Amino acid sequence: MSAPRPSVLVVAGTRPECLKLASVVRALRAQPGIATQLLNSGQHAAMVERTFAHLDLQCDLTAPQIVAASLSHALGALREQVRDAARRERSALIVSQGDTSTAYAAALAARDLNLPLAHVEAGLRTSHPYRPFPEELFRRRIAPIARLNFAPTAHAAANLRGEGVADERIFEVGNSVIDLLREQVEDTRPLALPFLPETARHVTLTLHRRENYGRGLDLVCTAVLQLLEQHDDIGVVCPVHPNPAVGHRIRRNLSRHPRVRLVDPLDYRPFIALLGQSRLAITDSGGIQEEAPYLGTPVLVVRENTERPESVALGAATLVPLKVERILAEADRLLSAPPPARLAFAPESAYGDGRSGERIARIIAAFLT
Repeated sequence: MSAPRPSVLVVAGTRPECLKLASVVRALRAQPGIATQLLNSGQHAAMVERTFAHLDLQCDLTAPQIVAASLSHALGALREQVRDAARRERSALIVSQGDTSTAYAAALAARDLNLPLAHVEAGLRTSHPYRPFPEELFRRRIAPIARLNFAPTAHAAANLRGEGVADERIFEVGNSVIDLLREQVEDTRPLALPFLPETARHVTLTLHRRENYGRGLDLVCTAVLQLLEQHDDIGVVCPVHPNPAVGHRIRRNLSRHPRVRLVDPLDYRPFIALLGQSRLAITDSGGIQEEAPYLGTPVLVVRENTERPESVALGAATLVPLKVERILAEADRLLSAPPPARLAFAPESAYGDGRSGERIARIIAAFLT
């Protein structure tokens, strides 16, 4: 009788985690020597279920939706739910992604159970240990716990080495969201975008970072309104984040403008189609900084720092402080300049060739078998 296959528990709790773990889950499930369980952590349970369904993936396990009174309460609840699932499934290894509460809770659960942790998108850092909060704090604390640190870029791998992570724990594999992006770009089926304003040029706007809550959101929206006043050929599409602290402010500022379309969060394919058709993206998102260079869309990042300096070095992203006049000036500059050349899906490109999931799965399988 053959021994049971070692079981890998992949944990996702937010939409970005779903997008960046999709190719990893598929590749792990294709590995004959291991069994893979996909856990919905309960952080944003409905959104995770919807996002994976759109990607033709289903969770094997779903934890209850947490009701968090505070960040520490959320971490405690998520840690317990991941730990219980790993113990129940007799997991041999836990996989987490990024810098969310779920990612950090999964790392803590792995440490509690003395299980190896594989961290996807390891090594991202800003110049400040607490900005953005709590993401920067989480990723710096996950690195020493992880046995397998899957760095998306050479810069991320260098960050890990600089913090004392041993070379044998670091694997430069490319960014796994580029796997999904490549699939979308290669999908030639027609796709309607009925929410597009009837204007010659479009701008994509996304805002959700905790550091921009409150007055920061107001300042960005004011700059967007002034941009629309100066350019009557521009329309704005903003997928509104479900967090009420974000959505209420955005709707209050922008809902009455006739060339602004506020829409619910988009599935990945229509969002990438929107981003690819946009002349500019204004965002505080990290993922858009990775995707847009492959689509030839310039990005204005309304943050004081970024953990993705590769996009800035390429000239594909521009950091701008939360000052209306600066946002407006940089948006005007980018709109008047030629769009950047698209990155190729190639190993030498900043975020890789779109084959990261396969590499990650092979490394995990070799580690366990």
